[in-house]
Amino acid sequence: MRLDLRWVLAASLLPLAAAHASSVTEYAYGFALDTKSESEAYRVALSPAVYAASRPDAGLRDIVVINAQGRQVPFAPMPPTAPQVHTYSLKAKLLPLPTSDADGKDSVRVERTANGDIVINQPRAVAAAIMPVQWLVDARRSIAIDHIDIDALDSEHDMQIQLAVEASDDLQQWSERNQGATIVSVKRGEDAVDQRSIPLSGEPARYYRLRIIDGAPAWDSEHTPAVQLSGHYTDPAADHAASLQWQTLQATTSSTSGNGHDYDYALPASLPLEAVRVTLPDANTAALFQLSAQAGEGGSASWGPLASITAVRVAGKTTADASFSPQRVQHLRLHTDTPLPQAPALAVAWLPDEFVFLAEGGGPYQLLAGSYAARRADYPVAAALESLRGTHPEGWQPPLAALGARSDAGGPQALAAPKVPYDWTKPLLWVVLVAGALAVGGMALSLLRQSKRDDARP
Repeated sequence: MRLDLRWVLAASLLPLAAAHASSVTEYAYGFALDTKSESEAYRVALSPAVYAASRPDAGLRDIVVINAQGRQVPFAPMPPTAPQVHTYSLKAKLLPLPTSDADGKDSVRVERTANGDIVINQPRAVAAAIMPVQWLVDARRSIAIDHIDIDALDSEHDMQIQLAVEASDDLQQWSERNQGATIVSVKRGEDAVDQRSIPLSGEPARYYRLRIIDGAPAWDSEHTPAVQLSGHYTDPAADHAASLQWQTLQATTSSTSGNGHDYDYALPASLPLEAVRVTLPDANTAALFQLSAQAGEGGSASWGPLASITAVRVAGKTTADASFSPQRVQHLRLHTDTPLPQAPALAVAWLPDEFVFLAEGGGPYQLLAGSYAARRADYPVAAALESLRGTHPEGWQPPLAALGARSDAGGPQALAAPKVPYDWTKPLLWVVLVAGALAVGGMALSLLRQSKRDDARP
């Protein structure tokens, strides 16, 4: 008898198919992952649909990623990364800093405006003919400058000077960035030398001061060259704000509460909110709002305060913002004692949780979410990412995998508690006890009848 190898192969795959089905059906919904570029790892930013699929009490641990074979791959929250480094370039003016008067009194005052611009106050008594030996540069923001390039001037004179460069954030305290940079401009045909770049290093600062150490520049206070600032900066707060996702909500219900009004808003899922923006519908209005969030569900639901917001719509100002520590919220309420003809619009902001998975086993990959019992295991993904970063350029991040539309995996029943099978132990015990009692009673009755028959015999 010959065995059909196709049947043998099919039989050997049955356990894998069963394991695949079991893994998928433990989760309610699936989301296809579009990995457009080739990589060893991918990031996933959760969408509102994924938050809606995950059970609130699971802490996002009922979310996994499976490969084409249906096996779970290493998947974990994205570890914190270093702030993004931004390159910076600015064409700026050299601001001559006049020398104090001859008697040594400090008659020149350097101040800052409200937005940080430099203002140099110089009394008329200061001799205008005195050649400046210091210049200030405003970088417009705090940056770490890599080098300052001085523009060339149309001058027939050769120049060789030494400059010291200092940095400050307040125009009061200065720290050295370059103790002596040589600037050379020699015009001699083929032997011409032109070196107008000053290398710098050190912590970020907004203001820089160039000071003559030796030599005489080929410019004066009336003809000062421009400079090109080249450097870099980090701004985690701005990067965070730019990454926030915003959604505008309209009130679902409005009601009278005491002497005020309540406006209720519903989000598509329990999202990690951290900022809101209130927009009043009518011009020339103002209102003080108390923002609350609902905690719990059903009969145990309660409202807790989030923020106080003063909204004004006059002279072009139409919105009011408030920020708070991130927390999962789905239902919000605005309360105000000010009568309003219409409900205000409420925009909410959140930063999606980012996860990362390793491309194990080959795609296509699928994200599964929402389970009553299944929970994701802990994977050492952070250590794997550290190893990967050593093989990529500085600042490398795993590419983002786009989430597709939601589809059913195990279906909504995967979110519900499993049905407990009926315990037949107690009924069977009662049946046994009753049957035993009946048997004993029957035996006793039989013995009693037998005894009566024996007594009736002569």
